[in-house]
Amino acid sequence: MTDATIDVIIPVWNRPDETRNCLVTLINHTPGARFIMVDCGSERDTERLLQELADSLDDRALLMRDDSNIGFVPAANRGFESSEAPYLALVRNTTLVSPKWLEPLLAYAGEHPEAGILLPCLDPGEECSAPKELERGSFAAMVVSRELYRRIGGFDEGMDGGAWCLKDYTRRANAHGFITVQVPTPVVHHQEEVQLGSEQRRRETQQRSIALFRERWGVGASYVLHVPKGVEVELLGEKLEWLVKGARHDDRYTVLLPASLNQAAQQAGLATLHEHVTLVPLPRLAWDGMKKRLFEKIASEKPGTTPVTAVDGIPFPWSDRYLSFSELCERIKARYQ
Repeated sequence: MTDATIDVIIPVWNRPDETRNCLVTLINHTPGARFIMVDCGSERDTERLLQELADSLDDRALLMRDDSNIGFVPAANRGFESSEAPYLALVRNTTLVSPKWLEPLLAYAGEHPEAGILLPCLDPGEECSAPKELERGSFAAMVVSRELYRRIGGFDEGMDGGAWCLKDYTRRANAHGFITVQVPTPVVHHQEEVQLGSEQRRRETQQRSIALFRERWGVGASYVLHVPKGVEVELLGEKLEWLVKGARHDDRYTVLLPASLNQAAQQAGLATLHEHVTLVPLPRLAWDGMKKRLFEKIASEKPGTTPVTAVDGIPFPWSDRYLSFSELCERIKARYQ
């Protein structure tokens, strides 16, 4: 057993300079951690580097070796299987963490046990100023709670080792009551991973992964909601909670609302609930034709988008065919059955 707070798993295949930089920043900025380095048949210079670091860290390190490059996801799973700490982190060997990168993640996890997958602020990546639920984690750097891992295990090695594998992991987490959250932290820098293999093989793997994902979880839908004047921010918050439930099943929601209500929603933290729930303020002084064009532009960007009136009994202003909010809720409920 180990008394480490977190086990950090780092799959490695060559790239000794990047690997050294990654491990040095991790060792310097991740107190209370044990480092599980999974060497996937690296060449001698990388192999020697890992051995030297493991020797210097003593019981703070575990070095595992394979004779060949088994791939990032299988290596990550091997590291997970050897972990014992309350939290598990997965970090690519090209990632550079910053001081205090981990503390906000563990603090958030302690206050929100449903947050089974946690991401730091990543560069490159989207702005990260408030906690936000995401559709997937990132292999650049992510933290997984022990309880989530106990429930669902590791990643599906039959998928693409990228976005669809990560989306699948989040959906499996959702099915057990856990969510994926990005938390404001000092920035963690990473490089976009170079894809190995022929383009045709990568395309076939991605197509297979998409088909498998949709077979398991279905295909999400796209909606545009209109919120009329007079709706209070408390009621808006209740409605957005329903949309977050739908977003966890891959639905996308764009919410058109009065500018004053949007401002109140921003102040209440309702604009960062989920990456697939987007609030769009209607122009204050625009005439109805301009607002209609805004709706049509949003709908044209996502073919098949369904209009929804956010308040039952009030017609959707720019389409004769639309759902009431109650009908939308029934659709969301059906996805959970």
